[in-house]
Amino acid sequence: MKKALTAVLIVALLAVFGYSAYRIGDYLLEMRRSEKDTQEAAKYVEVPHVEDRDLNDMIYPDKLKNEFLVNFEELWKINPDIVAWIYSPDTPINYPVVQAEDNAKYLRRLLDGSWNIAGTLFLDFRCQPDFTSTNNIIYGHHMKYGTMFGSLVKYRSQSYYDTHPMLYLATPDQVYRVDLFAGCTIDSLDDIYQAYVTPEQIQAMIRNSTFRSSREISVDGPILTLSTCAYDFDGARYVVMGALIPTK
Repeated sequence: MKKALTAVLIVALLAVFGYSAYRIGDYLLEMRRSEKDTQEAAKYVEVPHVEDRDLNDMIYPDKLKNEFLVNFEELWKINPDIVAWIYSPDTPINYPVVQAEDNAKYLRRLLDGSWNIAGTLFLDFRCQPDFTSTNNIIYGHHMKYGTMFGSLVKYRSQSYYDTHPMLYLATPDQVYRVDLFAGCTIDSLDDIYQAYVTPEQIQAMIRNSTFRSSREISVDGPILTLSTCAYDFDGARYVVMGALIPTK
């Protein structure tokens, strides 16, 4: 009887191990497909080379503005839903941004339309595709290994913000420097998830931010809101907000 129970336990453990290995392998395969999808699109993008930059380059990056070149004509041949390219120096964020008729289409789909757990970064369907809405919201998954928007939660640390205070967004008509001014954990049903937000809402986000900017940042114009999942409570989201500053 004891030997039989031992044998059953061993079989059960092997089954659990086998299933776990399958799930891990499947996940890694999905990540590889997502990476390949991005690499195909990235052939038509030239981002600023900042490997040798110092902190001053990050805080005052105007000299990099002409180095962010995106060939949207070629990208549209891959997927006509592409509306922008987002790039954050020294982070995994270097991706195309799409927009569909709803916020479900690209939640678990790659640029080629195939199903993938990582999905594709997408602009809220209620926002203007040229990023002229008051609040332009981009959603991305919080992936385990920091891809997609997995690195956004690092903005909970002041030291991380101090070395990553800005990022870039390129559209067919403009290249923006995005000066970040707030990062907050909010509910998925928060009022910030709309294309129009009031100055009072913006100031509330700044007051509750996990980091503080030492720079004078104007939030009079359009802003960019990056949103990803957080796990503080059911429905938690972490958002990072920045001012869209035209560079040309």
